[in-house]
Amino acid sequence: MGWRGDGTGRYPGADPPTTWGRVSQAVLGLRFQARRPKEGDAGQPMPDGVIREWLILGPVPIPENAKIEQEILPNEAQLAPDENDNQRELAWRKVTLDTAYLDFYRLFGKRPDGGAYACAYVHSDTGGPFRVNLTSPGSVRLLANGKPGQGFVGRSRVDLAKGWNRLLLKVWPGEKTWPGELDWYAAPVLHACPPAAYAETTIAWATPLPDAAPGFYGGGMGAGSPVIVGDRLYLPGEPDLLICLRKSDGKILWVRSNSYFDAATDEEKNHPAYAEAMPVAAKLTALRAELLAGPAPWQKLEERPKLEKELYAKMRAVDGGKYKRPEMPDIGYAGFTPATDGEFVHVFFGSGVSACYDLEGRRQWIRVDNRPLVEHGISSSPLLIEGKMVVFNRDLMAFDARTGQLAWQAPIVSHEGLNPQGFFHGTPCATSVGGVGVIALGNGTIVRASDGKAIFKNPEMGAQAIASPVVHQGTLFQLTSGSMKLFVHQLSEAFADPLVLPTRTVSVDTLNFPRHYLPWHLASPLVHEGLAYLMNNAGVLTVVDVGAGQVVYQRMLDLDPLQWHNEGAARGLGVSPALGGRHIYLFGNNGASLVIEPGRAYKQVAKNKLESTVLVGHWAERQERFVGNPVFEGRRLYVRGEGHLYAIGGQP
Repeated sequence: MGWRGDGTGRYPGADPPTTWGRVSQAVLGLRFQARRPKEGDAGQPMPDGVIREWLILGPVPIPENAKIEQEILPNEAQLAPDENDNQRELAWRKVTLDTAYLDFYRLFGKRPDGGAYACAYVHSDTGGPFRVNLTSPGSVRLLANGKPGQGFVGRSRVDLAKGWNRLLLKVWPGEKTWPGELDWYAAPVLHACPPAAYAETTIAWATPLPDAAPGFYGGGMGAGSPVIVGDRLYLPGEPDLLICLRKSDGKILWVRSNSYFDAATDEEKNHPAYAEAMPVAAKLTALRAELLAGPAPWQKLEERPKLEKELYAKMRAVDGGKYKRPEMPDIGYAGFTPATDGEFVHVFFGSGVSACYDLEGRRQWIRVDNRPLVEHGISSSPLLIEGKMVVFNRDLMAFDARTGQLAWQAPIVSHEGLNPQGFFHGTPCATSVGGVGVIALGNGTIVRASDGKAIFKNPEMGAQAIASPVVHQGTLFQLTSGSMKLFVHQLSEAFADPLVLPTRTVSVDTLNFPRHYLPWHLASPLVHEGLAYLMNNAGVLTVVDVGAGQVVYQRMLDLDPLQWHNEGAARGLGVSPALGGRHIYLFGNNGASLVIEPGRAYKQVAKNKLESTVLVGHWAERQERFVGNPVFEGRRLYVRGEGHLYAIGGQP
């Protein structure tokens, strides 16, 4: 999902904190236990909202054509079991978990030939409403004190009483979507509903962003990371913004829009529709100024897309071909991390707009290069190499970085069809072979930077590759999405056309772990001291010995995921592992993060949590989602969510 420092995700010179947090007092007041509560029971704290002890029962036969809401066990809504209680010749038994995953397939040790029940007792100091992020590949029902959760099943709302409460899950297997058995699990995580008071530690500042997307759960949700130049941060914002913030305190210094209206040529500005667009653009500018003043209510946030839609309609009247933008990509129109050479900042948007600014926000050039829609939309961030800005949108295009003039254009995939063979979603990687600049693409192709000519292709990458390639110490690492392979290419010392690269293939089989739909790798690899750290969309960490070409260990990470089909870029875990100083940082998609020690065994240093609600009061109100990669500098790390940019640590 974009730029990671020098492209590798390694920040060895940084000294960031290992612990931080923003957790509601309501969640801090939660405790759990599996046994039926007795007087004096205290339970165990759950400051991350994860219940780690359950009673489970199953497999329970499912009647033919039964719905999940139908009662299978007698009076099941009122079930309040204790360990070893019997139910239909089955006994409730206690299980202890390392993560939020109730993985029934593995817990029962048998194939999913029925349904499962899980019960836990939760004590709340405050009582009141809580949101349960609930991932399951099949049908699932949640009851709190006998009452079903309300709202969208992936985000059920439950009301807890002060004191002890009963949570009951009823979980059926999912459909078979991959070789192997059906998957069968549930992963519930509790968050507070607003209004809520929060306890914060080690957070320097958190700046609300003016581009949270009301409505649809999918795209437009903060995938682009910041880049750092001097005392400033440069960040993309929906749908076409470049935002400049002061690094010391997070104050927004200026915002520049890059709409079709902004990209109009002098000739197009003489069109009558452009004159009609001018007052709409002025209203939009004024509204953005209001949004920059602080956190905005959702009613105000909903005005922005309405004005943007009106402005877009006017520009379509100016030129219906040039200004026909594709549907919103999963990562939004502004989910692309900027590129900078320290003097200028280059931006690219899903609308096909590219632009260049100096550090004070003076635009140097802007242009529009649209291509037909692809499924899930384009998502490759821009790249700077040899004085060129390179972008991918079916074609690979290189512009002179100072003037914006087209330097070369290389066709990569067909302009026909939603899923053209060889399409990729990751960001290209700049490197060199024998002193010649080259660009490694996410589909296994390498092109020459001077003219875009393809000089190497890996035919095994397949279609719709997602993870960005990484080059570390003369070795190119590429991850497939579907076939679960890591390709290790040794770059040559001498340039040749075509390139012949020694390649090793490492199988990265994650089928022994839970999966949701498909076990894809969205995140890029991190390579450090001979080991490659890979994280898939369900949160499975695979550590590979690069030299031996063997898996060292695999582990399901405790990252509190929410996976659902209608989540845009947040439908799985896609934040790439990063090295910050002496530790490795692993981020989930709903505010949880882990800090571990590098090495051949899993050694966890800390688990951290950023609990925050965006779009308060709107039907799409939710725990803030995280997709952008973290950026490290000195004693700080910067983390972008869909509603905020967080600075974590001490003085910059």
